[in-house]
Amino acid sequence: MNLLFEIGVEEIPARFIPQALNQLEENAKKIFSHFRINIEELKIYATPRRMVFKAKISQEQASEEKLLWGPPTHVAFDEEGKPKEPAYAFAKAHGLDVYSLEVKQKGKGSYVCAVIREKGKKTEEVLPEILKELFFSLSFPKMMRWGSGTIKFVRPVRWLMCLYNDKAVSFEIDGIKVEGKTWGHRFLTENPIFLLKIQDYEKALNEAFVIVDQEKRKQIIINQATELANKVNGRVLLDEELFTEVNYLVEFPNSVLCEFPEEYLSLPDELLITVMKDHQRYFAITDLKGKLKNYFIVVSNTLRENEENVRKGAQRVIKARFEDAKFYYEEDLKKGLDSLVNATKGIVYHEKLGSLYDKSLRILNIAQQLAEKVFPEKIESVRTAAKYCKADLASGVVGEFPELQGIIGGYYARALDLPREVELAIKEHYLPKGFTDALPSTQEGCLLSIADKLDHIASFFYLGEIPSGTEDPFGLRRAANGILAILLKKRYPLSIKDCVNTLKEFADEKIKQQISNFIGQRLESYFESCGYEVKLIKTVSDFILNTPVYEIEERLGAVKVFYKKENFESFFLAAKRVSNIIKNYEKFELNPSVLIAEEEKNLYNAMIEKKQRLDEYLINSRFLDALNYLETLTPVINNFFDRVLVMDKDENIRKNRVALLQELAQLLKSVADLSKLY
Repeated sequence: MNLLFEIGVEEIPARFIPQALNQLEENAKKIFSHFRINIEELKIYATPRRMVFKAKISQEQASEEKLLWGPPTHVAFDEEGKPKEPAYAFAKAHGLDVYSLEVKQKGKGSYVCAVIREKGKKTEEVLPEILKELFFSLSFPKMMRWGSGTIKFVRPVRWLMCLYNDKAVSFEIDGIKVEGKTWGHRFLTENPIFLLKIQDYEKALNEAFVIVDQEKRKQIIINQATELANKVNGRVLLDEELFTEVNYLVEFPNSVLCEFPEEYLSLPDELLITVMKDHQRYFAITDLKGKLKNYFIVVSNTLRENEENVRKGAQRVIKARFEDAKFYYEEDLKKGLDSLVNATKGIVYHEKLGSLYDKSLRILNIAQQLAEKVFPEKIESVRTAAKYCKADLASGVVGEFPELQGIIGGYYARALDLPREVELAIKEHYLPKGFTDALPSTQEGCLLSIADKLDHIASFFYLGEIPSGTEDPFGLRRAANGILAILLKKRYPLSIKDCVNTLKEFADEKIKQQISNFIGQRLESYFESCGYEVKLIKTVSDFILNTPVYEIEERLGAVKVFYKKENFESFFLAAKRVSNIIKNYEKFELNPSVLIAEEEKNLYNAMIEKKQRLDEYLINSRFLDALNYLETLTPVINNFFDRVLVMDKDENIRKNRVALLQELAQLLKSVADLSKLY
């Protein structure tokens, strides 16, 4: 490594850092490449107070050769090949001798060219310009100005350090001098660190209580937490998101084991974990069976000597937070679930959409219709779950801890002795949040989830808040993805239109069609993300809205396999030929008695013969078998086209033959419309 560049700042919000690291790496590669400087090794580090770029780079820019086009040859030279005034002017403009110009072909003509060879500069000459550009290329969700400066950054920049070949590189960025010194831990060190060698950087910071490598820092946190949990025969509740966040809150991690009174274990685990994780950034500890224990771990940014103060402070804070949670939970239980349902009548969901109670009634209506289609025996439990699914939004716990919506409602349903499937449906109906998320564990929960998401989409389509481009402030794409994830994985016999047609309020036929198309587009995007080519997806586009969603995926999978068959091309050409002939005709009625040629009779009989067996394949979702079976029609189709003139002079014969091909086209599209492949 021969280059080290460090941006020292006041504490960066932890949630901004992972994205900033990716941005720093990507931008560095682009900028150094633009300056024709090669990067052989690259390391990107970050702590709350610094972003670091460390690399091995080439000692000079690569030489560059530019080709500049001039006037046409006949304009630049006379008939004897001597340069004329345009040639002299072009050469002078680029500081060249006219006789150094070259002639090159471009298109159908020849032109005068200037070939300029530029030798690369030493890296140290252009490095300040590169690093300035790299600095200003960084952007964050929120930027700020400070003092009398003009630059914007995520937090005030307090120092900049750069070493190249173990020498300080001196320049300024908005009055901030770039020097060969850095700083250690904000509270545990006082003096700056002057570096003489890049290889000493990590060691020097380590001695100044800064673990600059985020991967090493994270592993230290994991090891410390695991060791502390073992002391109380427990396990750290693994949470990758929390490990990442805490990692970017500290520079010198020191984990401390703490405990809280056992009486709070009577509260729901999710409530305690939410308080510890989302509100305090503490790690919960469970026993070996996964049951929460009355211990937790806090990761401090201080020395081990300060452990007791950290422990006392954390235990005092968590006790107060748990006491608040306990108060809200017990008050909600006193009110009861029916009282909370009644309270939702006074909570406005949207001024044009009514109250939360109104929303729950719409969800109930949708969920009941879905249950009637797929699980009629579960209608009552689905109705009960829908009635209470939004009740906890009026509770004190969700008011204080909104992350627990649904989850805490499940606990209140348990207190009311509602059936277990109702409790779980309420608890899990916000799932899934995407294609990879877990589904609700019960059929009631899945139907309730679909109903909730359908109403959410319909509500905002009614308001005209339709996603466009990358903008989707109300998460409508996520809601559509959740609906599709359930339909795909649970294999419900429901099409997109089956689901959308359950909408009664806020959805006229125009809005229903818009919603159907919107969800259909999300399904096509999902197929693309699974690796299906766009042209393959087009073959099932006619089925997207009106066919059970899981079946569309199976059809697409069959097409993908069939498409790779050796003799696919001959079948495709036959199908495409049929499609091309009929595409400009209205629908005609086929009259078998008008078929006169032997070849068209053979084609008709083959179609009749194939249809019954083909229907069996389709009913049993044997789509690849169906395609292979349809392929056997290729010879008889080709024989028809070789021997029969479709465009016969007799209008009745011509229309009947077109009608025959129209019937054939429908048969060939039984699984997918392969004519759309090219």
